[in-house]
Amino acid sequence: MPLATNTARFVEDDSRSRLTLARVPLRHVHFLALVRELSADAQLRQALQVPGTALLGVATDGVPLMIRLASPDVTHVLISGMKASGKTEALRTMLASIALYQKPHDIQFSVFDPKGNAFEFLANTPHLLAAVATTSERALQQLRWLENELERREQENIVRPRLVVAVDEFEEWLAHGGREFQVHLARLAQRGRGVGISLLLCTNKGNNTERNAPLRANFPVRLVGKSSGANDEGQKLGGRGDFILMAGSEPVRFQAAYFSAQAESAFQTQLRENRSRASNADNTLGSLVRRLRRVK
Repeated sequence: MPLATNTARFVEDDSRSRLTLARVPLRHVHFLALVRELSADAQLRQALQVPGTALLGVATDGVPLMIRLASPDVTHVLISGMKASGKTEALRTMLASIALYQKPHDIQFSVFDPKGNAFEFLANTPHLLAAVATTSERALQQLRWLENELERREQENIVRPRLVVAVDEFEEWLAHGGREFQVHLARLAQRGRGVGISLLLCTNKGNNTERNAPLRANFPVRLVGKSSGANDEGQKLGGRGDFILMAGSEPVRFQAAYFSAQAESAFQTQLRENRSRASNADNTLGSLVRRLRRVK
């Protein structure tokens, strides 16, 4: 369950941090501003660099909220809600925060987006295993590869790099990918925990027990957005990023950070800077190795 402190909340982790944000009104949490504040705190910046740590947003008391996919009590996250609840934006924020702070040799993405444009900002990231799947043919191809990778990891006892399988519009994929799509995802959900594979799945029918219950049972953490069902947790939420984090027995209401077009531009700039620094570091290390060889 999330650990509440007067500074920050992590899901299923005993970390603490020192940063406390001012109380943030709902619908006023911007990705860029939040990242700047978090990066200014050395402890939180270090926390975001831990492979599998994703930024969610800010709780209603102004405390930043993050989640650690590497925790055995998390691993998979189900993001549910009706149209305009903010599911896609929440997923964009999670992936963007991982790509900004973590190295591709530690964590990689496989992304499924039937709309075809929500995750274009990831196209140039070294974290992306393959082009974002936008057709059922490409999606099934990637899922077959992922299941083969799952089996290889089980046989060879491999857990790194962590693979994050991000699926937007789950129902649309079911309509076009059919039973094979669902079977592959179910296997990844059931067996991925032990081999470093995490699922982030967006659905507009989080409480549809007939269709989603077998798959949903493998998602211990849920982000519940605005919903129309009389018995749904999200019935009274405001939509557009207003979520409840369901993890254990302590629900936490929060506003997902909004990853805007401006944030996309800044994201690309930061990625280029990250690559430049990594290249310079590699060149420096290579030069040092060559000098050591000459000394020997």
